[in-house]
Amino acid sequence: MIYLYIKLMRIPQWIKNIILFAGLIFSKRIFDVPSFTKVCLAFLFFSLVASCQYVFNDFLDQKEDAKHPEKKHRPLASGDLDSGIALAITGVILPIALIGSYKLSPVFFYLTIFYLLFNMLYSKVLKHIVILDVMSISIGFVLRAIAGAVVIGVEFSHWLLLCTFMLALFWGFSKRRGEINILKTDAGKHRKILEEYSIEFLDLMMAVVATLTLVSYVMYTVSPDTAKSLGTPYMVYTVPIVVYAIFRSLYIIYIKNMGHNPTRAILTDVSVLVSGVIWLVLILFLMFGNISSHLPVYQ
Repeated sequence: MIYLYIKLMRIPQWIKNIILFAGLIFSKRIFDVPSFTKVCLAFLFFSLVASCQYVFNDFLDQKEDAKHPEKKHRPLASGDLDSGIALAITGVILPIALIGSYKLSPVFFYLTIFYLLFNMLYSKVLKHIVILDVMSISIGFVLRAIAGAVVIGVEFSHWLLLCTFMLALFWGFSKRRGEINILKTDAGKHRKILEEYSIEFLDLMMAVVATLTLVSYVMYTVSPDTAKSLGTPYMVYTVPIVVYAIFRSLYIIYIKNMGHNPTRAILTDVSVLVSGVIWLVLILFLMFGNISSHLPVYQ
């Protein structure tokens, strides 16, 4: 039962919450132990709340998931785990996570509550409205980014927030495309909203948001505010890595046909993981390495 509930929590999905660390990195506090500890705790509490939301979603979507070729194996959809037991365990974990969030930071707590309520609205209403269903998921990522920043009391670049929103839209539309590609004519039976999409329309949307993602990131790297806050005007040299990651993502979606499961696609693709590590190392080098010491001091 414990194994099934942990499976229900979708621990691999916690990778989405890594964006909480963005504020820590781009505020140059990554080596500040108190700030790092607070963000780690924020990551834990936020992830637990998100997992509780997954349990609620699986409880509400049991019948639809049972018709899906992959989701039918989930504990609730398959009937392996009793719904009452799953909800009872969630009723213990959720209050603990919320209390911990409040003790960590009241503002972070309110954002976490808003995220939880917004996802409930998504499950009941927004996921049934074309385009808004994907935009709602993207808003969730923006909330994560903001939550990670407010917990340590730092600001988050508007360009970076826009980039986050666009990148989430990209993966959201890719997921819809992947679902239609797998389910074919049965797509609408699993998720009614899929009847409102087509492969051609989603291809267009992905092309638009992929472009806007790159433009947003480039604008962030060349922004004078970025150079001032990070102490380096050389962030633009991280752009090729981001370009490669986007192009590799397109390869994963169109050639490897893994767009329906973005989390698995990222975690199992070595090239994406390596490019992510190189990107992070380069950013840290630009901010803290010797090259930054030769730059003019910004006031």
